[in-house]
Formats: sequence, C-alpha cells, structure tokens
Amino acid sequence: MGIISLFMVLGTFSAIVSPVLVDTLLPDDFEEIEPYPEDGSEEEKAEWEENEVFWNELVEYYDEMMGVIELQGLHSAILAFLGFFSTVVLWKGDRDLGIKLVGAWIGINALGGAGLFWMMSRIGFIPDFARNSEEVEVIDLSFIENLTLVIGGGQIIICNGVFLAILALVSMKSKPEVAPRE
Repeated sequence: MGIISLFMVLGTFSAIVSPVLVDTLLPDDFEEIEPYPEDGSEEEKAEWEENEVFWNELVEYYDEMMGVIELQGLHSAILAFLGFFSTVVLWKGDRDLGIKLVGAWIGINALGGAGLFWMMSRIGFIPDFARNSEEVEVIDLSFIENLTLVIGGGQIIICNGVFLAILALVSMKSKPEVAPRE
C-alpha cells in the first residue's frame, strides 16, 4: 500500500504540472505561432484561417482534458493520503482498521477511476478534429474510441478486482487464531 501511495503522489504531482506545462507551451492565439499573412494571396489567407480553426479546436480539446487531469490529481492526492494513513495503521498492528481503510481505498480508486474515465470519454479519446480530418478518411477511427472504452473499463474492473482479491487473501491469512474453548 505504501508503494502504491508513492505512485499516487507522483500522479498528483504530474496532474499539477501537466496543465501548467500545457498552458505555458500552447499559446491561446494562433497568431503567436504564425502571423496572419496580411499581404498574402487568397490561398495563403484561406490556409491560415483553416490552420487557425484547427489550432482553436486543439486548444479547446486540451483545455477540457486538463480540467479532467486536475480532477485526477485531486483523486490521486486523496488516494495517496488514505494509502499512507492505512499503511501506518497496518504497520502499527491495527489489522481491522487497516483492512477497512484499504477497502475504502479500493472503493475510492474504483469509483473515482470510473468517474474520471467517464469524463474523459465524454470529451473523447481522439479529438473530433482528428476524426473529421480529410487526411485520415482512409481509416475509420471510431473503433479506437470503442476499443479504448472496452480496455479502459476492463482495466478498472480487473485492477480493482486484483486489489480486492489481495485484500481478501491478506485478511484471511492474517486473522488471529481463536483458541478452542474447553
């Protein structure tokens, strides 16, 4: 539990840093990347405007995703706190409370993970502009969304199922033996 909690701390840190990096690296205005061709031909101006539309869609997509990433950071912070707390409780020998705390951790991990996954699926794993692009018409990308939903949902179920199985095993194997009555 302590090791998993360390990874949750890293997840929290990553979720805090990622939006800051994206805000720093992605300018909001396309003109910061490429100035409007005032003296350009109509074709150059049309291409610039097309690129600006693409850029605005990209920025909007990343803004939505960064909102979910920030929530993921909060989720990871809660899990890190509860994980470290349960580790200390278990280390001190309070088996019953420790097992309950780990069970609560698994529940929060499963429900929060499912909620975050649902939020990401609402935004889309592949941005609309990539799916609607003329350059990728050759491939139907809709199957990737469905495949991601199946794999992600399976991951949440299997991962938390394994955690529950480990918790059940530890709980059964660590039960104090009851002396028979005479």
